Amino acid sequence: MKSTELGEKYQTRFLVKDKRFNTAVLSQYHLSIYINDVYVKICCVNAVTKRCLLFEEYRLVHACTHQRIQAIEQLYRDHSILSAKGWATATLCISNQKYTVIPQALFQEKTSADYLSFTCPVGSDASRHFTHSALNATVVFAIDAPLLDWFKSTYKHTKLHVIHQASCLIQGIWHYLQDKGLSKSPKVIVFIEPNNLHVTVMKKGGLTYYNRFAYTDCDELLYYILIVMRTLKLDAGLHEVILVGDIHKRSPAYKKASDYIRRLTFMQTPPHIRFGRAFSKKMRSIYLDILSAHLCH
Repeated sequence: MKSTELGEKYQTRFLVKDKRFNTAVLSQYHLSIYINDVYVKICCVNAVTKRCLLFEEYRLVHACTHQRIQAIEQLYRDHSILSAKGWATATLCISNQKYTVIPQALFQEKTSADYLSFTCPVGSDASRHFTHSALNATVVFAIDAPLLDWFKSTYKHTKLHVIHQASCLIQGIWHYLQDKGLSKSPKVIVFIEPNNLHVTVMKKGGLTYYNRFAYTDCDELLYYILIVMRTLKLDAGLHEVILVGDIHKRSPAYKKASDYIRRLTFMQTPPHIRFGRAFSKKMRSIYLDILSAHLCH
């Protein structure tokens, strides 16, 4: 935990470092930074071996956007390796509700902000996008302009990618299902966070559906899964639903869902990243989003 005369700006939740992490070879490493309104998560992956070498999570203490940037600045001053010039690439992953997913064939970069106006007010935010070429889909999203400028300045000597959490999940799930073997039968993948769940539906032909929902209890969580399946005419007694994130077999959410969904399974360790003993099995599942950020290039 760090404090200043203005009060503490961030709290360290946990840090995990692989013994192979070496600051002398940053040119072999990909750095991912995840940011939402509350947390900053850091992940370092060896671009050659795909091994996760560093993972950190911090809780920001702030009351407005300006203070959030101040908290991040303090974190970077205390953790100078983050702003080092030697990283192979860096990816900034933004998590918010200001996004939309559209077919790639309909996307025009010059009007990207207009797509967002149909789903959410963006105000003075900057608009960015990432195209999933293999899936023929583009994620358009808004990001706080001063925050974007700060990161562009910080990583002006490094190739910086800016993406949305939706892209992390879509790309990570796509790689996972490709490794398992995609079929014509749709797979429903549910990534669960505290207070948010993300429902992705994919089949051999590509991405069928993605959306994020806020929930308050197990009943609401289950409702969103079932309503998506019903809308897409998927059978809860036939189609597989794969769970990943903050859920396990003893959790109330799983017990509730298992009463209504017959083929309920858990995602195994993603094939696109490797882990040493320092990283628990729970971590490998609960942070699928940032652990997939390096795939979005």
